[in-house]
Amino acid sequence: MPNHSIPRLRAIHIEFFSPTNTKGARVRIKDERNNVTKWLPYDYAVGDIVDQSYAYLQEQGVIKDGSDMWDDKDVYPTLVLHDKRRGYTLGVPNFETPIK
Repeated sequence: MPNHSIPRLRAIHIEFFSPTNTKGARVRIKDERNNVTKWLPYDYAVGDIVDQSYAYLQEQGVIKDGSDMWDDKDVYPTLVLHDKRRGYTLGVPNFETPIK
């Protein structure tokens, strides 16, 4: 029996890419729903790809503190860890705001 009361979240995948001969260390933020990617230079001052990505998504308005898509303030961003995939997936309740 399906449970439709489980909140739906938009998947944002966060992954670190090491520096190469031509590019510095980077963080890829990928909107899995819309297949849109944003590349950020890795911020050594922050030192954490999740914190860096979370701050960027807040600046873009994808993550808004204390609110969700239903404005009832009970569904918050959720971090999902993978055993078979590199990086992290951040589930956010905002489906409208683009990541770029």
